[in-house]
Formats: sequence, C-alpha cells, structure tokens
Amino acid sequence: MTELIHCKISLKKITPKNSKSGYSNSELKKLFGSTKINPDLVFSRAEFFQQTKTKVQGMSISGVQQKLSLKENERHELEATTEDGEYILKPSPEAYPFAAENEHTAMLIHQTVGIETALCGLVDFKGGEKDGEKGGERAYITKRFDKLPDGSKQHQEDLLQCFDLPSKDKYSKTYEEAGLLLNKVTSGKQAVTLEFVKRIIMAYAIGNDDMHLKNISVQKMSSNKGVHYDKLTPSYDNLLVEALSSTQKSKIGFLALGLLHDKEDGDEEFTDSYNYFGYYTGVDFIELASRLGLKEKPVRKFISKLATDVKKLTDLVTHSFMPEEMKIAAQKIIESRINALQKTDYTDS
Repeated sequence: MTELIHCKISLKKITPKNSKSGYSNSELKKLFGSTKINPDLVFSRAEFFQQTKTKVQGMSISGVQQKLSLKENERHELEATTEDGEYILKPSPEAYPFAAENEHTAMLIHQTVGIETALCGLVDFKGGEKDGEKGGERAYITKRFDKLPDGSKQHQEDLLQCFDLPSKDKYSKTYEEAGLLLNKVTSGKQAVTLEFVKRIIMAYAIGNDDMHLKNISVQKMSSNKGVHYDKLTPSYDNLLVEALSSTQKSKIGFLALGLLHDKEDGDEEFTDSYNYFGYYTGVDFIELASRLGLKEKPVRKFISKLATDVKKLTDLVTHSFMPEEMKIAAQKIIESRINALQKTDYTDS
C-alpha cells in the first residue's frame, strides 16, 4: 500500500509518484514556476542568521522575526539576495517555536474560505552536525506579490502609510476608521470594503490578534495612473497567534485594533451584543459592515458559510506540521469563534 504524505505547500495528501521531496509537483509549479526547483534550503538555520547580517538590506525586520530575500539561481536552488528577490523566507523565532508552521496553516485557512492569499509553503533548512543542529527544521516561504513581470514594483501601501502615521502607531486606530480610510483611498469600491471586513472576521475566527495597520495593504494595477487604489493586496502575515504558545499569549485581546469607533471619546465602541456576551459575535461584524456602507446579506452569507467550512478548517489544522498541542489549541479557537460568529441577531428582551 502506497504511503500518503501531506504536501508542504497545500497540506493535501500526495503520493511519491506525484511528488518531489514532500511537495506536490503541481503545487511546486504554482509557487515556484516549475518543478525544477530544489525546495530544500542549501543553508542551515545558523547560516541564515549569518546571512541576514549582510543580505537583509531593504528587508523589514520586526522585533521578533527576521526575514531574508531569496531568488532561484542557475542551479535551481534558493539563495539569499539583496536585489531581485522573488521570495521572502521567515524562520520561527526562538521565542515562538513552530511559528513558521503556524503561519503556513493560517494562510491556507484564508485561502480555503476564498480570500486572496499570498502564495506560500514550508521549506527545510539544511541540517547537520557542523552547526550542531538537527535536520528538518522548517521555515516559512512566501512569494512576493509586489513585483511585475518586467521586474519593477507594483505600487502599494499599507494602511499605516495611508494614515501617514509612524510605525509605533500601528495599533492606534479602530477597524472602522481603517475601513473608512479604505473607502476613501479606493474611491468607495464596495468589493474592496467587503474583502476587508471578511479579513477582519477571519482574524477573529482564527485567534489572530495581531492584524494591525501594517498588515493590511492596498495595491494599484500597473495600468492605473490615477490617485485611487484598485484592491487589497493578497492577504499576508496571518498567524494563529493565540495558539502559538500557552506561555507566550498576546496581551492585546480578541483583535489587534478596536472594532467600532466611538466618535465622542475616540475609543472603541461596543455593541449591546458584546456587552451582553463579553465577546464579539456576528452582530459586531455586521454592525462594522453597516457603518462602512455595506449591505448585510453578503456579510451574513460569509459568516454562515464559515459554519459549513469549519470541518475543512480544523482538518487543515490536523494535517498541518504544527505540534499536537498547538493543533488542539487552534482547533478549539476556530470552533468556538465560528460558533460565536453564528450569533447574528441580538435583542435585550
């Protein structure tokens, strides 16, 4: 009997006949453009941190996670580069083991519910006694979506830049304020606003309480010479944050930003439903959508479909490369949050 394994890109079952080093051939082609690529990294985790000292120019480094720009060389290997990078590599930080596997799972969850998501997968660091490391440690890799076929960059900005705020203020607005700004910079495109609301719903559904203003970006198509943006960029930097570690939980709360904006005092405003239950329900996100000028029907439809999709999402978690404890935590969060979202009507009677 042929042993089935799960692809390190799609998490779908594959057979050795249709795969290469733990990857489906079709998924390799989708992410890397061909099956010639060697997805196994030719450097170790220790060498990665050495390379980031010299190869990280122009790359953003957050407080806890270093990144490296990669491109495919003539030997079809992924090598570090300071220019013409095609991919971004992120290992799990020391403080957050298995963050790479966690982010990969969160991204596939978004893809499964129909949200446009950056192409991504897992790759293995080179292991060996030379660096005192065990082989097989994985890193998260994602394909850049800001590059045009001619090598030039596609114009995009995150919402922090759209607000013209410094990096320290990435948590300073509510999602309602962010959505109103999004309406403004996209000239009121309702499809973009609806996509934005769906992404906020998903942040809540998976326990991602770090979806701040820098993690939401808008993009112009190359043919657009006007001042308004066309769309949101593919979704990126999604994590099952609350499942990352029972000892490293975020102190922010359910979401990175307040949901609704109180015009009188400038703080977050809560619905009667939130005040009653003590957590967000579908009522809160329908109210957000309404304040952003959206109709209820598509938002209710998306929330309702999550209840249908919940098994697909928890199955993805099951087949992921996260450790068992993290899987169990993630599944509990997804099931409880999607259940909470199904409460789409509230009266105090």
